[in-house]
Amino acid sequence: MPTPYTQLLSGTQELVSTLACFASAGEIKARTPLMQNGAGLMVEWDGTPGKAVYLTISEINTATKTRAQVYKCGIFNIDEINWPDTADTFEKKISAFVGSGISVQPLGG
Repeated sequence: MPTPYTQLLSGTQELVSTLACFASAGEIKARTPLMQNGAGLMVEWDGTPGKAVYLTISEINTATKTRAQVYKCGIFNIDEINWPDTADTFEKKISAFVGSGISVQPLGG
């Protein structure tokens, strides 16, 4: 029986959010991994292992909104993340947030 909601969490770690500043790059979908660009602003993660640091909470139009709350800590359902095309294996997805407060895993661990 399918669940009538999105099961975003996949662990028991507390969710923590923070304010992030974004580079103007247009729309970023909810639950998208983020990384810092050379200017220290948040942009969509490019697929480099260990470079993702935050996860968007909701959709953000960075052309009109340069600051927004993001997740900085928690264990998330790997299947509910808006991954870039370059994150095409389980291993790439698991290694995305290494060194940050975010982890991803399948439901049930």
